[in-house]
Amino acid sequence: MLDNSLKDDIFMIVESLGLSVYDIEMTRKKITIYIDKKGGVTINDCETVSKNISVLLDVKDPFPSSYTLEVSSPGINRKLKTKDHFSAAIGKKCLIHTYFPIDNRNVFKGVLKTCTDKDIVIGETKIELDNVKKARIDEV
Repeated sequence: MLDNSLKDDIFMIVESLGLSVYDIEMTRKKITIYIDKKGGVTINDCETVSKNISVLLDVKDPFPSSYTLEVSSPGINRKLKTKDHFSAAIGKKCLIHTYFPIDNRNVFKGVLKTCTDKDIVIGETKIELDNVKKARIDEV
């Protein structure tokens, strides 16, 4: 797990470069940082962030052994994990998997209509955010 101080430092570096952190995924040997900006992320953006974060990771040394750092755009069919992600996806086609069935279904595909602090509406189905197992935009 990523410690809060390191996470804060990553956000600060990425934001100082005029980008935002969309998500961070971490395993025992890999950290993936998804970056975003209005108009889209370029390969140069990823390279610049990678170089800057590598320096930070060399100093803080959060991994007990070797690791892989990957910096990427979240892509067109980006994962939706937070309320902000869902809010930004309103009006887009999405694919939602739930932990618990709703009307005997666990998979929902359609246009995301609304998002509140507690739930989303996709098509005609209201889904509590706590019931979302995984979700992504499904535009392509």
